[in-house]
Amino acid sequence: MSDEKTPDDYEVGYGKPPKEAQFQKGISGNPKGRPKKIVDFDTELIKEVNSLITINDNGRRKSISKLQGIAKQLTNKALTGNISALRMLLTVCQPALERAALSQHSNPKAWKSTTTSGRFPRKNWRGFSGRNRETEAER
Repeated sequence: MSDEKTPDDYEVGYGKPPKEAQFQKGISGNPKGRPKKIVDFDTELIKEVNSLITINDNGRRKSISKLQGIAKQLTNKALTGNISALRMLLTVCQPALERAALSQHSNPKAWKSTTTSGRFPRKNWRGFSGRNRETEAER
């Protein structure tokens, strides 16, 4: 016999599994694939709230996010006199308006373009004077 290795002389050892145990050609070594990521509730909620819906606005079809639709619906119900919707709207709106007023001082040009008068809608709303509190302390 010669010293050349033939398929029958295959040595089994470290890093050399038996031919029967090796992956077969054309068959995946991972048939089920990678397991899907477990999605948490927060991610699913954010994805769902940001998804688009189509509404009829003054006879025109318009695509808006579900969050915008919720805000629109809440505002409309508050305007019709629904007391619970009105309370919820005021609870949510107050901090948003205060944040907008504070951002007015840091970027007045952007605030003027978003409002009709360029000023905060109501002065002294729940203790907010409308001025930057840091400048008051320095005076």
